[in-house]
Amino acid sequence: MEKIDKVITLVEKAVISLSGVCLTAIMLIVTVDVVMRYLFASPLSWSFDLISMYLATLLFFAAVSDTFRRGSHVKIDLFDKLGSVRIRAVMESIGYIGALVLFFIMFRVSWEDGIKSLMAGDVIAGAIPWPTWIPYIIAAIGYGLLTVRILFTVYERIRVVITGVASERVVEHLE
Repeated sequence: MEKIDKVITLVEKAVISLSGVCLTAIMLIVTVDVVMRYLFASPLSWSFDLISMYLATLLFFAAVSDTFRRGSHVKIDLFDKLGSVRIRAVMESIGYIGALVLFFIMFRVSWEDGIKSLMAGDVIAGAIPWPTWIPYIIAAIGYGLLTVRILFTVYERIRVVITGVASERVVEHLE
């Protein structure tokens, strides 16, 4: 299972790097747009659509799984100090299974909507006819990677419940 974790982590690190590239691109495009708008009265007509549809979507969804892996996500830790590591692993497993179902549904809907949009040739009305399927697929990939990470995390927690022994990574999040 360590190999699977390493593969998932490697993919997450590659994708989080893409998130950083998107943030840099957003800053550069906004800077150029502002300069063009106020110094030359000629703003970039395409910048808002590119940033809002693609770059911001990719920025968020590329970071979501890695954020979860590092334990930096929003989490209610009401019961974290109650009971043993086993009890906390049971409680986390229940919560993560609920999240797993929800994010799998979100993955599936995003993927299906992206495919429908691609097949229909949907584009936005504007100066540039940007395809609308790309943000759906970006979301689906982000949700898919998060679903895989949560599934692996549930497996880790169930292993703690059964054996009573937590790996270093699990202990870090349970204590």
